[in-house]
Amino acid sequence: MFKVLYADTRKLFFHKGLRECLVAVLLYLLAYVAVIKLVLFFVDGEFYADDVYTAYAGLAVLLISGCTLVSTVSDYDDGCIRNKLISGAGRPAVFLSALITGGTQAVLLSMAAFIESLILAGIFTKGGLMTMTVEELADYWLINTMACVAIAVFSTMLIMILGGKKVSYIVGIALAVGFNIFNMEVNDKLYPTQGSCTLSGFKLTLYNFYDRFVPYSYLSMRPHHSTLTYLTGAAGMIVVSVIIGMIIFNNKEIQ
Repeated sequence: MFKVLYADTRKLFFHKGLRECLVAVLLYLLAYVAVIKLVLFFVDGEFYADDVYTAYAGLAVLLISGCTLVSTVSDYDDGCIRNKLISGAGRPAVFLSALITGGTQAVLLSMAAFIESLILAGIFTKGGLMTMTVEELADYWLINTMACVAIAVFSTMLIMILGGKKVSYIVGIALAVGFNIFNMEVNDKLYPTQGSCTLSGFKLTLYNFYDRFVPYSYLSMRPHHSTLTYLTGAAGMIVVSVIIGMIIFNNKEIQ
Protein backbone atom coordinates (compact mmCIF):
# COMPACT_ATOMS: atom_id res chain seq x y z
CA MET A 1 0.00 0.00 0.00
CA PHE A 2 2.67 2.52 1.00
CA LYS A 3 4.80 1.77 -2.07
CA VAL A 4 1.82 2.40 -4.32
CA LEU A 5 0.92 5.57 -2.43
CA TYR A 6 4.50 6.83 -2.61
CA ALA A 7 4.59 6.25 -6.37
CA ASP A 8 1.22 7.97 -6.87
CA THR A 9 2.16 10.94 -4.70
CA ARG A 10 5.48 11.37 -6.48
CA LYS A 11 3.73 11.22 -9.85
CA LEU A 12 1.17 13.78 -8.69
CA PHE A 13 3.78 16.42 -7.86
CA PHE A 14 5.23 16.10 -11.36
CA HIS A 15 1.87 15.90 -13.11
CA LYS A 16 1.13 18.59 -15.67
CA GLY A 17 -2.55 18.62 -14.72
CA LEU A 18 -1.83 19.70 -11.14
CA ARG A 19 0.39 22.55 -12.32
CA GLU A 20 -2.32 23.71 -14.72
CA CYS A 21 -4.91 23.67 -11.94
CA LEU A 22 -2.61 25.69 -9.66
CA VAL A 23 -2.19 28.23 -12.46
CA ALA A 24 -5.98 28.28 -12.87
CA VAL A 25 -6.35 29.17 -9.17
CA LEU A 26 -3.79 31.96 -9.55
CA LEU A 27 -5.41 33.44 -12.65
CA TYR A 28 -8.97 33.10 -11.33
CA LEU A 29 -8.28 34.95 -8.10
CA LEU A 30 -6.27 37.63 -9.89
CA ALA A 31 -9.07 38.13 -12.41
CA TYR A 32 -11.67 38.22 -9.65
CA VAL A 33 -9.82 40.89 -7.71
CA ALA A 34 -9.19 42.93 -10.88
CA VAL A 35 -12.86 42.89 -11.89
CA ILE A 36 -14.13 43.77 -8.40
CA LYS A 37 -11.60 46.59 -8.06
CA LEU A 38 -12.63 47.96 -11.44
CA VAL A 39 -16.32 47.90 -10.58
CA LEU A 40 -15.77 49.48 -7.15
CA PHE A 41 -13.62 52.18 -8.71
CA PHE A 42 -16.58 53.45 -10.72
CA VAL A 43 -19.10 53.20 -7.86
CA ASP A 44 -16.66 54.47 -5.22
CA GLY A 45 -17.07 51.35 -3.08
CA GLU A 46 -14.84 49.68 -0.52
CA PHE A 47 -13.15 46.32 -1.14
CA TYR A 48 -13.07 44.08 1.94
CA ALA A 49 -10.83 41.07 2.58
CA ASP A 50 -13.87 38.82 3.07
CA ASP A 51 -14.60 39.08 -0.65
CA VAL A 52 -11.15 37.79 -1.55
CA TYR A 53 -11.10 34.94 0.97
CA THR A 54 -14.44 33.58 -0.19
CA ALA A 55 -13.78 33.84 -3.95
CA TYR A 56 -12.13 30.42 -4.39
CA ALA A 57 -15.30 28.55 -3.38
CA GLY A 58 -16.99 29.68 -6.61
CA LEU A 59 -14.46 27.76 -8.70
CA ALA A 60 -13.58 24.90 -6.36
CA VAL A 61 -16.09 22.24 -7.49
CA LEU A 62 -15.27 22.59 -11.19
CA LEU A 63 -11.55 22.90 -10.56
CA ILE A 64 -11.26 19.87 -8.26
CA SER A 65 -13.45 17.74 -10.51
CA GLY A 66 -11.32 18.68 -13.50
CA CYS A 67 -8.02 18.11 -11.69
CA THR A 68 -8.93 14.65 -10.39
CA LEU A 69 -10.41 13.79 -13.77
CA VAL A 70 -7.25 14.60 -15.71
CA SER A 71 -4.84 12.92 -13.29
CA THR A 72 -6.87 9.74 -12.75
CA VAL A 73 -7.79 9.20 -16.40
CA SER A 74 -4.12 9.56 -17.32
CA ASP A 75 -3.32 6.60 -15.02
CA TYR A 76 -5.59 4.46 -17.16
CA ASP A 77 -4.39 5.92 -20.46
CA ASP A 78 -0.70 5.24 -19.78
CA GLY A 79 -1.40 1.76 -18.35
CA CYS A 80 -0.20 2.76 -14.90
CA ILE A 81 -3.08 1.07 -13.05
CA ARG A 82 -2.79 -2.14 -15.06
CA ASN A 83 0.96 -2.25 -14.46
CA LYS A 84 0.46 -1.85 -10.70
CA LEU A 85 -1.85 -4.86 -10.65
CA ILE A 86 0.49 -6.93 -12.82
CA SER A 87 3.41 -6.12 -10.52
CA GLY A 88 1.52 -7.56 -7.55
CA ALA A 89 -0.21 -4.58 -5.96
CA GLY A 90 -3.62 -5.47 -4.57
CA ARG A 91 -6.74 -3.82 -5.92
CA PRO A 92 -7.67 -2.29 -2.54
CA ALA A 93 -4.22 -0.70 -2.31
CA VAL A 94 -4.44 0.70 -5.85
CA PHE A 95 -7.93 2.05 -5.27
CA LEU A 96 -7.27 3.61 -1.85
CA SER A 97 -4.02 5.16 -3.08
CA ALA A 98 -5.90 6.82 -5.94
CA LEU A 99 -8.47 8.25 -3.51
CA ILE A 100 -5.79 9.55 -1.14
CA THR A 101 -3.96 11.14 -4.03
CA GLY A 102 -7.19 12.78 -5.18
CA GLY A 103 -7.75 14.18 -1.69
CA THR A 104 -4.17 15.44 -1.62
CA GLN A 105 -4.81 17.43 -4.80
CA ALA A 106 -7.75 19.13 -3.11
CA VAL A 107 -5.63 20.07 -0.09
CA LEU A 108 -2.86 21.50 -2.29
CA LEU A 109 -5.30 23.58 -4.31
CA SER A 110 -6.99 24.89 -1.16
CA MET A 111 -3.61 25.79 0.36
CA ALA A 112 -2.59 27.62 -2.81
CA ALA A 113 -5.90 29.51 -2.89
CA PHE A 114 -5.63 30.49 0.78
CA ILE A 115 -2.05 31.71 0.49
CA GLU A 116 -2.84 33.72 -2.62
CA SER A 117 -5.95 35.13 -0.94
CA LEU A 118 -3.82 36.31 1.97
CA ILE A 119 -1.45 38.08 -0.39
CA LEU A 120 -4.15 39.64 -2.57
CA ALA A 121 -6.20 40.76 0.43
CA GLY A 122 -3.12 42.35 1.98
CA ILE A 123 -2.26 44.25 -1.18
CA PHE A 124 -5.62 45.27 -2.63
CA THR A 125 -7.98 45.71 0.34
CA LYS A 126 -7.95 48.39 3.01
CA GLY A 127 -11.07 47.57 4.97
CA GLY A 128 -9.85 44.31 6.50
CA LEU A 129 -12.45 41.72 7.52
CA MET A 130 -15.96 43.16 7.38
CA THR A 131 -18.37 40.32 8.18
CA MET A 132 -16.03 37.61 9.50
CA THR A 133 -13.72 37.34 12.48
CA VAL A 134 -10.34 35.62 12.28
CA GLU A 135 -11.84 32.57 14.04
CA GLU A 136 -14.73 32.45 11.57
CA LEU A 137 -12.31 32.77 8.67
CA ALA A 138 -10.24 29.83 9.96
CA ASP A 139 -13.42 27.78 10.42
CA TYR A 140 -14.55 28.74 6.91
CA TRP A 141 -11.34 27.50 5.28
CA LEU A 142 -11.31 24.32 7.38
CA ILE A 143 -14.85 23.46 6.30
CA ASN A 144 -14.14 24.34 2.67
CA THR A 145 -11.01 22.20 2.65
CA MET A 146 -12.90 19.25 4.17
CA ALA A 147 -15.58 19.65 1.51
CA CYS A 148 -12.98 19.83 -1.26
CA VAL A 149 -11.28 16.65 -0.04
CA ALA A 150 -14.61 14.79 0.08
CA ILE A 151 -15.52 15.99 -3.42
CA ALA A 152 -12.09 14.98 -4.75
CA VAL A 153 -12.41 11.50 -3.23
CA PHE A 154 -15.92 11.08 -4.66
CA SER A 155 -14.80 12.31 -8.09
CA THR A 156 -11.78 10.00 -8.11
CA MET A 157 -13.96 7.05 -7.09
CA LEU A 158 -16.28 7.64 -10.05
CA ILE A 159 -13.40 7.76 -12.50
CA MET A 160 -11.83 4.61 -11.05
CA ILE A 161 -15.03 2.57 -11.36
CA LEU A 162 -15.68 3.95 -14.86
CA GLY A 163 -12.30 2.60 -15.91
CA GLY A 164 -10.94 5.95 -17.07
CA LYS A 165 -13.05 5.81 -20.23
CA LYS A 166 -13.99 8.92 -22.16
CA VAL A 167 -17.41 8.85 -20.55
CA SER A 168 -15.58 9.85 -17.37
CA TYR A 169 -15.20 13.35 -18.78
CA ILE A 170 -18.90 13.61 -19.52
CA VAL A 171 -19.94 12.27 -16.11
CA GLY A 172 -17.37 14.34 -14.20
CA ILE A 173 -18.22 17.64 -15.88
CA ALA A 174 -21.97 16.97 -15.81
CA LEU A 175 -21.91 16.24 -12.07
CA ALA A 176 -19.83 19.33 -11.28
CA VAL A 177 -22.12 21.61 -13.29
CA GLY A 178 -25.26 19.83 -12.06
CA PHE A 179 -24.34 20.19 -8.40
CA ASN A 180 -23.51 23.87 -8.89
CA ILE A 181 -26.94 24.44 -10.43
CA PHE A 182 -28.67 22.43 -7.70
CA ASN A 183 -26.81 24.46 -5.05
CA MET A 184 -28.46 27.60 -6.40
CA GLU A 185 -31.87 25.92 -6.28
CA VAL A 186 -31.40 24.74 -2.68
CA ASN A 187 -30.12 28.11 -1.46
CA ASP A 188 -32.91 29.96 -3.23
CA LYS A 189 -35.63 27.76 -1.70
CA LEU A 190 -34.21 27.33 1.81
CA TYR A 191 -32.90 30.88 2.22
CA PRO A 192 -35.00 33.14 -0.03
CA THR A 193 -33.98 36.78 -0.22
CA GLN A 194 -37.57 37.81 0.38
CA GLY A 195 -40.04 36.13 2.68
CA SER A 196 -39.60 32.79 4.43
CA CYS A 197 -39.01 29.25 3.21
CA THR A 198 -42.16 27.75 1.65
CA LEU A 199 -40.91 24.19 1.28
CA SER A 200 -42.61 21.38 3.16
CA GLY A 201 -42.76 17.60 3.41
CA PHE A 202 -40.25 15.41 1.59
CA LYS A 203 -38.79 18.24 -0.47
CA LEU A 204 -37.97 20.24 2.65
CA THR A 205 -36.37 17.18 4.26
CA LEU A 206 -34.35 16.47 1.12
CA TYR A 207 -33.13 20.05 0.73
CA ASN A 208 -32.26 20.30 4.42
CA PHE A 209 -30.31 17.04 4.27
CA TYR A 210 -28.44 18.21 1.16
CA ASP A 211 -27.65 21.58 2.74
CA ARG A 212 -26.34 19.98 5.95
CA PHE A 213 -24.62 16.78 4.85
CA VAL A 214 -23.61 16.96 1.16
CA PRO A 215 -20.18 18.65 0.78
CA TYR A 216 -21.07 20.08 -2.64
CA SER A 217 -23.40 22.49 -0.83
CA TYR A 218 -20.73 23.68 1.62
CA LEU A 219 -18.96 25.70 -1.05
CA SER A 220 -22.07 27.61 -2.10
CA MET A 221 -22.59 29.53 1.17
CA ARG A 222 -20.66 30.62 4.21
CA PRO A 223 -20.87 28.18 7.15
CA HIS A 224 -24.25 28.29 8.87
CA HIS A 225 -24.27 24.90 10.61
CA SER A 226 -21.95 23.48 13.27
CA THR A 227 -18.47 22.32 12.32
CA LEU A 228 -19.44 18.83 13.52
CA THR A 229 -22.31 18.76 11.01
CA TYR A 230 -19.97 19.64 8.15
CA LEU A 231 -17.39 17.13 9.34
CA THR A 232 -20.06 14.42 9.46
CA GLY A 233 -21.14 15.19 5.90
CA ALA A 234 -17.58 15.19 4.53
CA ALA A 235 -16.66 12.00 6.37
CA GLY A 236 -19.90 10.36 5.24
CA MET A 237 -19.21 11.09 1.56
CA ILE A 238 -15.67 9.73 1.90
CA VAL A 239 -16.85 6.51 3.60
CA VAL A 240 -19.60 5.95 1.01
CA SER A 241 -17.11 6.58 -1.82
CA VAL A 242 -14.64 4.08 -0.36
CA ILE A 243 -17.20 1.34 0.24
CA ILE A 244 -19.08 1.60 -3.06
CA GLY A 245 -15.94 2.20 -5.08
CA MET A 246 -14.04 -0.67 -3.48
CA ILE A 247 -16.83 -3.16 -4.19
CA ILE A 248 -17.09 -2.17 -7.85
CA PHE A 249 -13.36 -1.73 -8.49
CA ASN A 250 -12.50 -5.10 -6.93
CA ASN A 251 -14.81 -6.82 -9.40
CA LYS A 252 -14.04 -4.71 -12.43
CA GLU A 253 -12.06 -5.88 -15.44
CA ILE A 254 -9.07 -3.59 -15.99
CA GLN A 255 -8.04 -3.14 -19.59
